[in-house]
Amino acid sequence: MGKYNFIIMLAAVTVACGLGSAPPLTFLSRTYTLGSFNQKNAATWEYVTGGETVDNWTTLVTLIDRPDAKTMPEMDRLAQGVMETYQTHGGRVLLARTMKDASGANFNYMVAGFDEPGKQRMELNFVRIAMGPKNARMAIYGVRVADAKPFLTQHSSEIGQALETLKIPDLASLPRKEF
Repeated sequence: MGKYNFIIMLAAVTVACGLGSAPPLTFLSRTYTLGSFNQKNAATWEYVTGGETVDNWTTLVTLIDRPDAKTMPEMDRLAQGVMETYQTHGGRVLLARTMKDASGANFNYMVAGFDEPGKQRMELNFVRIAMGPKNARMAIYGVRVADAKPFLTQHSSEIGQALETLKIPDLASLPRKEF
């Protein structure tokens, strides 16, 4: 196979999988590209940085579309359910509160942690649940660290502010083909 045929085939595979049509995200001055999409419970896009995959990451940005929550009370119930899910799966909710963004709109914010002693690390999830144009959507920043306490002390405020200002793409325009 010639070099140009291989490049054309690689481009076709990329487009067929939907990877070529998803815009990258910038979060905390790092560029994230779409690593996976699934619809097990809700439409979920997972973004990774260069050299990482959704199976082996140190930082991960996840976007989740929640058309089941179209009002503020439904968004609050969703946040409660997310918190309970973390707790029933071994996570510790380190912070949970309702906050206001710069426009005055309410959003739910939480930080949850999972011990991974076999891997000598902790996974921290910083979660923002807010109303989008039509329904609720979630943005989750996951990070795996060896020692959570100094990481939280040094970075939690910065991460919370970055989640509040994260430019979430129009979820209706993102690829919806599972890969």
